[in-house]
Amino acid sequence: MKDLNKPIENVKFFNDRIIIKNIFLALICLPFLFFLYLKFLSIYTLHDKLITVPDFLNYHISNLDSISEVNNIRYVIIDSVSNSDKNKGVVINQIPKPNSKVKRQRRIYLTVTESNTRIVKFPDIYDLTLRQALREIEIVGLSVGKLEYKSDIATNKILDFNVNGISIFIGQEILKGTIVNLVVGKGLITEYVFVPNLIGLNRVAAHIVLKSSSLNIGSEFYDMDCIDTLNALIYKQNPSYNNDNQLKLGSTLDIFFKNDLIN
Repeated sequence: MKDLNKPIENVKFFNDRIIIKNIFLALICLPFLFFLYLKFLSIYTLHDKLITVPDFLNYHISNLDSISEVNNIRYVIIDSVSNSDKNKGVVINQIPKPNSKVKRQRRIYLTVTESNTRIVKFPDIYDLTLRQALREIEIVGLSVGKLEYKSDIATNKILDFNVNGISIFIGQEILKGTIVNLVVGKGLITEYVFVPNLIGLNRVAAHIVLKSSSLNIGSEFYDMDCIDTLNALIYKQNPSYNNDNQLKLGSTLDIFFKNDLIN
């Protein structure tokens, strides 16, 4: 009976040794495999390998590929906007900002100016109030130039419109960004508006305020040390702002700009 049980015991002992051996090998291999996994993950995600975001601002879209290749970074153009103050097809905004630290192959999201000028139809603004007309013109991407006031029974109603003195009609196709002059009724008696305060505004903001007040920009003066005219701010206006100053509808204000209002 002992002789019959001996082979069974030997097989059992042999199997136990294999199990122990496999457990031992697993204990050795698992940390090694885990180390390889972490290494692969680090390489795949470029852990701790940061680069400086290049400055794409004001570069034309034709230069973007070369900039991204040199810096091992990718870009995506997420928006195209109309901006008459900038050249066509240039970057005007980026996320993340220049000189930020990001991982390699990170996507940089860019906003550029429109490459091609679009055609828009002139809206029906006849007989609208000036405020309504300004809103309609802005919606289609046009700009308002000079306001010319004429005697009419209706006050601040649109009587006519032109581009460089040439009459245009409702629905006419014109280039987006075109400056349109408006002829506005001023009533049958002389009307006055209070002089707005333009101090601290840039030209775009001042233009909006003046048009909303039925006034025009007159002469513009820039300090000799004013380098960035686009972001220059108004530090003086003529006539000046106070509670008593009033002007006729359609009058002009002269404005003076410089870059730093502190000085």
